[in-house]
Amino acid sequence: MTDPQALIGTQVGPYQIQKHIARGGMADVFLAYEEGLQRKAALKIMLPTLAADEQFVQRFQREARAVAKLDHPNIVHVYRIGETSTGQPYIAMQYVEGGALRDTLLKTAQRGELIERNQALSIIGKMADALQFAHSAGIIHRDIKPSNILIRGDGRPVLVDLGIAAVSGSQKLTQTGTLIGTPHYMSPEQARGLAVDGRSDLYSLGVILYEMLAGRRPFEATDPIAILHSHVYEQPEPLARLRPDLPPETIAVVETAMQKEPNKRFQTAGEMHWAINTALKAQGGPGVITSAGLWEPHPTSQYRLSESKIVTADPTTLDQPTKKSARRYGLILIPLLIIALLIAAWQFLPALTITSTPPQTNPDTQTTAQPTENLVFAVQTPTENSAETIASGDLTPTDSEPAEIITTAAPSATNTLPPAPTDTPIPSPSPDRGPETITIGRSVQGKSIEAVRLGGGSNVIIFIGGLHAGFAPATVSLAQNALDYFTDNPERIPETAMLYIVPNANPDSPNAPGELNGRLNANQVDLNRNWDCRWDRDAKWRGNVVNGSGGAAPFSEPETQGLRDFIISLNPRAVVFWEARATNGLSAAGACQDGPKVSQPVALTYGIAAGYPVEDFESLTNQELNGDGSNWLDDQGVPAIAILLPEYTSMDWNNNLAGMLATLDTYGR
Repeated sequence: MTDPQALIGTQVGPYQIQKHIARGGMADVFLAYEEGLQRKAALKIMLPTLAADEQFVQRFQREARAVAKLDHPNIVHVYRIGETSTGQPYIAMQYVEGGALRDTLLKTAQRGELIERNQALSIIGKMADALQFAHSAGIIHRDIKPSNILIRGDGRPVLVDLGIAAVSGSQKLTQTGTLIGTPHYMSPEQARGLAVDGRSDLYSLGVILYEMLAGRRPFEATDPIAILHSHVYEQPEPLARLRPDLPPETIAVVETAMQKEPNKRFQTAGEMHWAINTALKAQGGPGVITSAGLWEPHPTSQYRLSESKIVTADPTTLDQPTKKSARRYGLILIPLLIIALLIAAWQFLPALTITSTPPQTNPDTQTTAQPTENLVFAVQTPTENSAETIASGDLTPTDSEPAEIITTAAPSATNTLPPAPTDTPIPSPSPDRGPETITIGRSVQGKSIEAVRLGGGSNVIIFIGGLHAGFAPATVSLAQNALDYFTDNPERIPETAMLYIVPNANPDSPNAPGELNGRLNANQVDLNRNWDCRWDRDAKWRGNVVNGSGGAAPFSEPETQGLRDFIISLNPRAVVFWEARATNGLSAAGACQDGPKVSQPVALTYGIAAGYPVEDFESLTNQELNGDGSNWLDDQGVPAIAILLPEYTSMDWNNNLAGMLATLDTYGR
């Protein structure tokens, strides 16, 4: 990658580059000087690796022009858009003298202090006003964090880094399967890889306000994916517990902004701005924030952190957080005593969000790992000099178990058995909720391959066990347990969902856990090497060529023909193959060519809920998969993932049930 120091002293358009400030996930940031207008500028030059993608550059430039039209006192001004002599796009923008809000938070923490309450509200109020202006122009920021809020020398807060924002309604700025944002401040829907709107930015603002008032972020963990898991499934320690001195109007702003479900937050940035102004008035603050947005520090009135004031609650006695809708502003005028009673009453109501621990139904004997342990998610985490962060599904290998590389003999030569007739009915949505068993195909030896339908909605989800049947018998056990669970608990399937479970896709395979023979059908073909994605007759397994294991041709086997036709006929929203094995489990998105097309969000949803690493298996193990089923489906536009269980014979029930429920909740509605 080009050394940014090499550009120091060079001329880019009308700008002379004076200093390298930072390198982020998208661009290098420089301090530059424009001689003609006698002013400094911040110059963001796109990294060469991204500049080589013409489609990426065109989209980036369109969005940059949209941002350049914004004229708001609390949004950084864009001066010019151009290209360097080497063809790298750049954006020249206002250079803001001063530091970032992140610097202020660090300094106050080092002194054992917090930013004064009214100052915190004033800063976030001006950011809400700026976002209302951006959102009305169709711009969603997507990476709201303290380092993207600069504080000018006169105290005015300025929102920066809208250069990675996406125009509302257009595709993501980055490639499919990539998340833009910083894990500590991501909204739940952003963490899941779902579509976002302006309410996602408001969640991030709420997280920052929580941090400013509490002196700590709501969720902390060493692994980025564990933080994403917390944003999706867990509740932060109540701010009222950490700061009992805060008025209920201030608490209401934070809790409303940080609701897990977007429709329970402020619906617009203007609503959040209004609520902050109301809170400032109610507690005798400065009232309406001035157009200048000026604020002065008041060290003598800062709230000092001490053991007597900041209490870490016993997790076994934590109160359920108050549930407030975005429009319950009338509550902020109710006396504090009534608010306290309401909070107590809410504790006895069922939670509205999915918890990370599913019901303990039919667990196997394996010890269940905590969801936040041993998680892997390649996130370009911010450094002291970073300007922006891209959290991506393209991951790097870790210390988790490498691929088992063994020398295998080719299967003994056998005469290929003629396939039994395959009957593949085309199921149609049914008004009843099942269960209903249908035969989707037959094996080489004529055994039925069945799928069981539960639910009568139109959003189809498919769980498939036994593709590696005797090699990984736990996948058959898991599918059967899932069938029993959802038959006994049909209410866990959304009304709009139709769930199909295939208990055993490879019924002819012998019982040989962890051994190659256990993967093969009666024709000695590995069914997960028989799909038409990088297919090879002599497919590789664990890095070794296994003669004939790919079959005579793609879909030569009746089992894969039946599965293919069944899946494609239903146009499912998510397909999950249970396979084995990875030491800590693994959630891998299908990807036939150049990364996942449509499957990465499903991998994130299941993996975060199950506590499994979310990673590309081929990149992790440095091996190519021939004829893989989830890879082929992704290439056809069908979201499909492979879940590798931690063991061949133990199904890790609790963690996988969490993944199933999250997938149904996300894609079944």
